[in-house]
Amino acid sequence: MKDVAKLAGVSVQTVSVVVNNQPMIAPDTRDRILAAIDELGYRPFTVARSLRTGSTRTIALVVSDITNPFFAKMANTVEDYAHQNGYNLILYNTHSDLEREKNYLQIATQRWIDGLLFVSTKDTIYGLDALRATGIPVVAVDRIPDDYDGPWVILDNLKTGSLVAEHLLSFGHRHFAHISGPMDLRLSRERLKGFQDVIVAHGLQPGPWIAGDDSWSCESGYAAMQKLLEARPRPTAVFASNDRLAIGAMRAIAEAGLRIPDDISIAGVDDIEFAAYQSPPLTTVRQSLIDVATQGIKILLDLLKGKTPAQPQVVFEPMLVVRSSTDKPPDVSNESS
Repeated sequence: MKDVAKLAGVSVQTVSVVVNNQPMIAPDTRDRILAAIDELGYRPFTVARSLRTGSTRTIALVVSDITNPFFAKMANTVEDYAHQNGYNLILYNTHSDLEREKNYLQIATQRWIDGLLFVSTKDTIYGLDALRATGIPVVAVDRIPDDYDGPWVILDNLKTGSLVAEHLLSFGHRHFAHISGPMDLRLSRERLKGFQDVIVAHGLQPGPWIAGDDSWSCESGYAAMQKLLEARPRPTAVFASNDRLAIGAMRAIAEAGLRIPDDISIAGVDDIEFAAYQSPPLTTVRQSLIDVATQGIKILLDLLKGKTPAQPQVVFEPMLVVRSSTDKPPDVSNESS
């Protein structure tokens, strides 16, 4: 910065004011400083260009857990599409921590990003108002916070639950259980409701359910299934709210000496890569993650171009993928087992 100040014949403080895009500098002085930045390559040319154009060609993506294959694939899809359209991507991983999420949203505004895609940690998101105040376009993906009314792209989570219930009912199951995501997320509550409403509509009890933790992990599904195996009557059909929960549950079922699907049928959500390679392969509800992520960034790019998206709020239809982890219940009732 000292070299820029010397070349432009101004103070370091004046250079700082221009770099931070403050308005109190005379146009000819600003132009002289920007020329010096270009000549010296200070923080290279992108700084000067962004000051002139008002664009950094950078998009931020905020996710709750990048170790989740679902979000890893989302990040890969968004980065690929952003690159094709001349944008860089900054990734923020909140670890399902509300305070970290708030901090990252604040940091995003200081990094001169052009737009932001986010997967909210919870139904309430903090820091979004401050982001909106900057005028930075924002699009929600996968989860919609309660106080958010902007553009979003999601899966129909009610229908997701109902598809699984109808599938399990078609085999003749009467004893059900559910492993949900954390219940302070709307999508967890909607998947549970869609599942239970269909079962109740058939005159049956929806059975017990256990909420997993914020990790949505195999470990969480494993622990939940251990508890569900103690229920009487023992469930013969289990719906897990994502594939990782289901995979953990499958391990608990096997360790209990039970067979899938002979003793217990199980289904998940997401159709992550590992689902098809379980033993047996996992029945799941597929949401086209590539389509969801691509649609989200397409909406964001339209906003960055000053266009009104033709469809600013998109709900993708789920699709049931039937594999070998679901079948008819045991011939002998286990109500007394």
